[in-house]
Amino acid sequence: MSENRELYTILQTLQTYSECDITHSFSEHDSEVLLVSYSKELKSFVITQNSRKETYHDLPSALNILEHLLPSLKTTS
Repeated sequence: MSENRELYTILQTLQTYSECDITHSFSEHDSEVLLVSYSKELKSFVITQNSRKETYHDLPSALNILEHLLPSLKTTS
């Protein structure tokens, strides 16, 4: 399964279970570097990096930013 498909599945799961408080974290060296959740109230994905929160109203937008952010995280370690 490609990373794109895995990220899509993660986002789809967060959106499907929006009644629950679920946060997916991406970690490196036991430190959380990126958090992703879905806010039912905002009807948006919330992506947190370095205490900075951004919202994305649809799955393709959230997927696009994650595909952009994750490779840069791997190269900075």
